[in-house]
Amino acid sequence: AGSSYAYAFVALGELPAFVTAGMLTLEFLLSGSAVARSWGDKVVEWLRVELNASETLLQLLEPGYGINPAACLVSIATTLLVMGGVKESKLVTDIFTWLKVFLVVFMTVGGFVLFDSSNFTPFVPPEFGTSGVLRGAVSSFFGYLGFDAVCCVAGEAMNAERNLPLSIMITLAVVTTLYVLAAISLVGMQSYEEISPESGFPEAFKANGIEWASQLTAFGEVFTLPVVVLISVIIQPRLQCALANDGLLPPMFGELDATGNPRKGAMFAGVLMVCFATFIPFSYLDDFVSAGILIAFTVTNCSLIIMRRESPESDPKLLPKLLVWFNIFSFVTCLTLSHGTQSPVGWAFAFLAGCISIFIATKISRKCPPASTFGHATGKASQIYGSKKYFSTPLVPYVPCLGMFANYFLISQLSFFGIGLLFMYTLFAVLIYFVYGAHNSVGRIEGWEDEQYAICEENDNRSPLTGSDAVIT
Repeated sequence: AGSSYAYAFVALGELPAFVTAGMLTLEFLLSGSAVARSWGDKVVEWLRVELNASETLLQLLEPGYGINPAACLVSIATTLLVMGGVKESKLVTDIFTWLKVFLVVFMTVGGFVLFDSSNFTPFVPPEFGTSGVLRGAVSSFFGYLGFDAVCCVAGEAMNAERNLPLSIMITLAVVTTLYVLAAISLVGMQSYEEISPESGFPEAFKANGIEWASQLTAFGEVFTLPVVVLISVIIQPRLQCALANDGLLPPMFGELDATGNPRKGAMFAGVLMVCFATFIPFSYLDDFVSAGILIAFTVTNCSLIIMRRESPESDPKLLPKLLVWFNIFSFVTCLTLSHGTQSPVGWAFAFLAGCISIFIATKISRKCPPASTFGHATGKASQIYGSKKYFSTPLVPYVPCLGMFANYFLISQLSFFGIGLLFMYTLFAVLIYFVYGAHNSVGRIEGWEDEQYAICEENDNRSPLTGSDAVIT
């Protein structure tokens, strides 16, 4: 378990893995808090508009000073549910997930029934432009990450070698389809200038005179949105548990109760979520959270190349050096394209840096041969190419290099303040590692020859990444 953290730990080492875990904490903990905050706002809007609630109740739910009591309540409820055990929380998650899918399908179909093609003119609003579209993609990215939650609970999967890759592919396909179709139908139903940021579909149905659909979707959003908060509280303790098992967090985070549930870790994550959701408005942190997740995915792409390729014998450090330079030039290219193309010099610089990035990716492909075993260069992974069939990412290193470039392009849409905030958070994660993790890690204390990190034999069907049969290469 541990998602991108597990890949980074095996491929890149403790420090990059710990920083990646910090980015995943943004994905699970802070994004869950943001959703709880959004749910609290929707509850107030629903009570005010649909139920005509009394001013006394509305004042209790909106006391001012940035405090959101409804977000506090939903965070507490989901934390208590997770502390009760995975079996109970899984049942609730399954029920609410299906209800949410049906709700999204209903809203999407309703939007297409009321579709007005004139709402797509102009297709790209001039006040936002292409850069505004990309900034929107960054801001909304953390709402699109169910597939990564699948990775983080891989250690608890049944028949993981088959089900894990399949579930990731299905989740990506379903979420992408629903996300895109819902966005198209909403804009087709109501002009982008009139769409409500708090209650998009309900207000759009109301504007079209379909009052019953407005009330149904408003209630549906309030009723089903807590499942996203619940999933965040389920996942974050598993990440903390993986870190504790490696000695990078205190042992309490790795303690399991009789049912195998990290109760203490769930309580810690829940308390933090309650505090963040209750007291911190997240409108200005959306970009920060999404950028952190994109960094984590970039590390995963780097890890994949490290595990699937190896340096030539004549230059044992070639692959790591090329990856470092590829990341540098890719980021410079994207940053220049986003902020420095006001002059021909900027365009020329971006073109040159982009060409160098392509050259480096091509050099990795030509000079760094495929590894004889998965993770051969690290000495800490499994021989997987035997009689069994495993999912294998095609066109390595080009696919992961393209993924890294796309991630950097989205990150570069941030303001320099947002990029600086991400840099400061990274430094904070590095500081925590050197204060605690560097002195207490299992690898440092017990040695890297411990069986947890030893190379498995070809007929060993367990993955050292998860302890299960799951291997994604």
